[in-house]
Amino acid sequence: MHRDIVIEKYGTAKTLTLRDLAPKPPADDEVAIDVAYSGINFADIQMRLGFYPDAPKRPFVPGYEVSGVVTAVGKDVRDVRPGDDVVAGTYFGGYASHVTIPARQVFKLPPKIDLAAGAALPVAYFTAQLAVGEMARVRPGDKVLIECATGGVGVIATQLARHLGAEVTGLTTSAHKKGFIEDLGAKALTLDELRRDESQKGFDFILNSSGGAHINWQRARLGLTGRIVCIGLSSGVKDGKRNFVRIATAALRTPKISVLKLFDANQGVYALNALHVLRDPVWVERLTRSLANVEAMNLAPHVGKVFPAADVASAHSFLETKQATGKVLLAWK
Repeated sequence: MHRDIVIEKYGTAKTLTLRDLAPKPPADDEVAIDVAYSGINFADIQMRLGFYPDAPKRPFVPGYEVSGVVTAVGKDVRDVRPGDDVVAGTYFGGYASHVTIPARQVFKLPPKIDLAAGAALPVAYFTAQLAVGEMARVRPGDKVLIECATGGVGVIATQLARHLGAEVTGLTTSAHKKGFIEDLGAKALTLDELRRDESQKGFDFILNSSGGAHINWQRARLGLTGRIVCIGLSSGVKDGKRNFVRIATAALRTPKISVLKLFDANQGVYALNALHVLRDPVWVERLTRSLANVEAMNLAPHVGKVFPAADVASAHSFLETKQATGKVLLAWK
């Protein structure tokens, strides 16, 4: 029996619904995958709460990434075949035991990465590569601050920045997670420690995931020609509760930055929506091709915890209450 998980109404993690799924045979340019693991991202929580503008109309199946085994391919597919272990970006629909998607979204599992780590790779790697490698253009000797250092994206961003020769500081809101960051080879601070210590400044690059009012005070810690890349608005969500006041306040506190004032600061401010980038076939091909370099760059996703797919509510609660380090996955086997 094949199953998927659907968002039928907005609300707490308990609103997620498991239902039976009729598998779809692949079209000429499609690949059918028997899913082993589905990756959970913070964006899934925001869409479950109704705070994600790019989400489809309800009911819909969330999920951006899966790993599994190819069961069938269309007649025009050449790069994978039945029996291959693969990783795929799903752009919604990933919370399912079986997916059928365009072949351009599917790639063979990189060497020495198992199916669990594979499901933790696509969103984290693509986001980190776009922010650290493309937008910020991190170089040897750069001073880098990763705000979301204990999450799936943060782990890969930290590893990538260190591979590029940067001096990395990772942030956490939970002091007990500092050791996890240090094990990645980065200096660890809590968010409060950073705010109190005004000597922590002169950063060449900051990866910001909280958005809202945090952008301005973090931007003040940039050095000349420093860049901040904003990838989310996590400050608008707390404990997985649907709170319009909190999300509206975070949105209103997101600064409107004057280009004229940036002339004085000599800084760059970027905003990244990786989903939009990955709708561009040129970028999909470029980023997918670069996955071949993951092992050489010493990038290794950290799987923090795996939940049975039937226990998806607990998985969401675990992530949204900040208990997780690294990636949280759903297992379908």
